[in-house]
Amino acid sequence: MLDRKIMLIAYVAVVVASSTVSAQRWGRETFPQAGVCFYKDPNFRGEYFCVRDGDALSAVPNEMNDKISSIRIFGGTEVTVFRDVRFSGRSARFAGDVRNLKDEGWNDLISSLRVRPGSYARPTEDVDRIIRRAYRDVLDREPDAQGLRLYRSRMLDDGWSESRVRETLRNSPEYRQQGATMTAAKAQEIVRRAYLAVLKREPDPGSQGYVDRVLRDHWSQQDVERELRKSDEYRNKRR
Repeated sequence: MLDRKIMLIAYVAVVVASSTVSAQRWGRETFPQAGVCFYKDPNFRGEYFCVRDGDALSAVPNEMNDKISSIRIFGGTEVTVFRDVRFSGRSARFAGDVRNLKDEGWNDLISSLRVRPGSYARPTEDVDRIIRRAYRDVLDREPDAQGLRLYRSRMLDDGWSESRVRETLRNSPEYRQQGATMTAAKAQEIVRRAYLAVLKREPDPGSQGYVDRVLRDHWSQQDVERELRKSDEYRNKRR
């Protein structure tokens, strides 16, 4: 059970012959400094395999073919995925983590892939300001010295984006504890601030779905704003 959880060892050997390189296997909670890991289940769960930056697979391991549901990216790399083997068929490029490929229309569809250095550039905005903003939005406090040093290193040395910092904070025990005390009133205020920031108006009754996501899935204001930017109303405002 543990071996299956950690990696798909037998299948990688088969892939070597038909791939540019083989998928690299990593121990539990050990990942490449620069590369991409592909998971069978959403939210980076289930069986997985990893591919180093600069490598490619003309066919993913058999047991993972058309069964990849989330992608985690390390070290500022990016991945191009293909619907069919040998880098053919419909394709898409991802330069950031994807917790659920269903949201991108790619759930259980990947058959081959290429991992390459991303177009990462050091943030033009002061990283300390980015980190403080993430702490205030997600944890509702200023960062402590240790947290500031940690995420400063992640952004400058490992190519982490602001969204990656925020995601890590949302997965922290502190944030989960806050989520346990989230009330409907707090959730409504988060949604209200998001509406004012993106659509420049008060929320309507249709905003209840976002309130539910804040309560159920611990969405932050940034999460709500991201979804609002996908709306027809927002697109029409920008025309």
